[in-house]
Amino acid sequence: MPSTDVVRNGTKRRRFIEEMFRLYRAAGSPALREIEEWIRANDDLKGTASTETIRRILRGHVPPRWHTVEAIALAFFAASDLEPGQERWTDNINEPFSNMDALRQAWAEAVEEDPAASDPRVPNNFDDPWATAPRPAASNFNDEPPF
Repeated sequence: MPSTDVVRNGTKRRRFIEEMFRLYRAAGSPALREIEEWIRANDDLKGTASTETIRRILRGHVPPRWHTVEAIALAFFAASDLEPGQERWTDNINEPFSNMDALRQAWAEAVEEDPAASDPRVPNNFDDPWATAPRPAASNFNDEPPF
């Protein structure tokens, strides 16, 4: 799982990566080469993914195509006890929401999120400690120009 320095908490991208890691861990954290081979062996998938693509996603990248995410997720499902159509939240009182629905929603929101969006934990005001630092009390420094 990428650190919060790489993918900040509270972002939609973080939620997507957490969903992917949940599936990856449920699959037993398989080698990325095994996932790639499973995807290549299944010709009926609409998407494909190399080991590098899988690695980048698990490190915080959000791919622009759903079919890539779907292929990786189906490989994780195949290696785990989870099912794509299985209820994601057992205490959900609304309409059924499957594991694949949760992943697709997280992906769609992450794709739409502005990667340059400000951190929600930091106020949007300018704070420059060098510009606002108080001047030392015992200083002979004069702000007047030398001419």
